[in-house]
Amino acid sequence: MKKWSLGRICGLYPVLMCSVFLLGFSPQGYLYISETKFAVFAALTALFLLAFLWVFLKEKRCLKGRPEPLRLLLLGFWAWSLLSALCSPWRGMALLGGPRQDGMVTLTLYCAAFFALSEGYGGEEGPTLRITAATAMLYCLVALLQFFDLNPLWLYPGELRWSGREAEYNGAFLSLTGNADLSATVLSLGFALFWSSALKEKKWWLLIPASACFGVLLASGIRGGLVAAVFSLLICLPAQLEMGKPVRLCVYASLGIILLSSLLLLRFLPVKGTLGEVHELLNGNVRDSFGSGRVYIWKNVWELVKERPLLGGGPDTLGQRGLSFIREMPRGAVLRRVIDSAHCEYLNILVNQGACALLLFLSALGITLFRAFRSREAGVPVLRAVFVTYLIAALFSVSMPACTAFFWLCWGLLEGSLRSAAPVSEPKGSKL
Repeated sequence: MKKWSLGRICGLYPVLMCSVFLLGFSPQGYLYISETKFAVFAALTALFLLAFLWVFLKEKRCLKGRPEPLRLLLLGFWAWSLLSALCSPWRGMALLGGPRQDGMVTLTLYCAAFFALSEGYGGEEGPTLRITAATAMLYCLVALLQFFDLNPLWLYPGELRWSGREAEYNGAFLSLTGNADLSATVLSLGFALFWSSALKEKKWWLLIPASACFGVLLASGIRGGLVAAVFSLLICLPAQLEMGKPVRLCVYASLGIILLSSLLLLRFLPVKGTLGEVHELLNGNVRDSFGSGRVYIWKNVWELVKERPLLGGGPDTLGQRGLSFIREMPRGAVLRRVIDSAHCEYLNILVNQGACALLLFLSALGITLFRAFRSREAGVPVLRAVFVTYLIAALFSVSMPACTAFFWLCWGLLEGSLRSAAPVSEPKGSKL
């Protein structure tokens, strides 16, 4: 039996998250899938942290080097979030979590997993791609069957199906994540993982799960996931191909020119659908209905930010602050929907935990991005692509363990790879 090490433990945790957690669901299907996902995430993460701590103490390990700015920033983000929760009028919900399971307990698990992975992962024992690819294909198969109005695993309650989304019931649910926006984020992360791994490892069979993830994204029509998948591909591909700096700059300049030209064309060309919304925005016409109602949500959430700019309302408490969204349903019915998420993770942190928490969080992200695009470490390009994908998806997505847990997992693995490649300074008086 092989000896358990921090590297093995940090390699096993992502495999369990990308299999057991990704495919986990409740016997009641979508009725309790958020609670089930949180329970599986909490159980796996707690077991991982206990195993990590046991091996860490058994091996009498010491922390690598001095405290780094990134770690101090994230500790500050966690501490400020805790202060926000303790000062919240809804302290219990802020600490334990509300309907989104996004309170301090969840944030503490995120941060603890990040610190453990960044300390113990060395890039040599990453998640098994074959297992992850197999679970991703099963995930996509469930979604594909749902597109044909089938009900695999009896996830939809009663007679509800995918075709009845936003009509027969409020919202849309897809595959084994539940909320379709969360599912789109997970699919975009899978797409980034597989195409970048195919290029890096020269394992071209990984383009099959990559195509499956992108195909389901296209069929679902969820725009946030598609934007994240496409733009992260454009941003990361030049660096992934290891082009020289002059060539890479030319590629980015060309992409920038194409993007600006496209926006200029949209400015004067009236079209319909999503591009039609872009056309209206470029002409200064902003409607609350744009972005599936996100513009309305963002405007109203911003007004709440002004009420408590420093500490916010507390983690996962937006639903307690009185915002609602009126939605017209078929047959003349009108649905009043409580807004419990800003549908932009950065704005969500701002309204829930305050401006200082957001500044600390963005600063930590900036440090990782800077280091990731400068690094030549072997394991970095794949994790960098997944990391960038989530940062783009977070502009339109919802923070919940069902998808956000994968971001913190990736962040920890990425930092572990970056730190393992960094030179370690010798203490004074040491001999070679």
